[in-house]
Amino acid sequence: MSVACSGDARVIEQLGEKQDFEAELARRGFPHEDFSLYVEIAKGTDSRATWDPRYEVEVIHRPTQSLRIYRGGPRKNWVRAFTLDLLGGAYGEPTLWRSAEVSDAARRGRRTG
Repeated sequence: MSVACSGDARVIEQLGEKQDFEAELARRGFPHEDFSLYVEIAKGTDSRATWDPRYEVEVIHRPTQSLRIYRGGPRKNWVRAFTLDLLGGAYGEPTLWRSAEVSDAARRGRRTG
């Protein structure tokens, strides 16, 4: 299942950042359905005729209802910033690994028991 993404989602989809985000979740043991993203292109003070490549990504962690905002654009790597927060425990412990450990322990118990 893919992460729910709304707003100006095409920005991060075209850059491949949504896929990078989902890959980090899988690599770290977090279910995709626990997260949703909202993307908003930065509102510049310049003329509307010029495109501003900056954007913000709101990451919502559904189980805790926590919301963090990451900035994207030139020289900004919001996926890396998110991953550092993920590794730092900002989104709790990985639940997929915990489920796998319980399943492994149950299988071992059946074989030896």
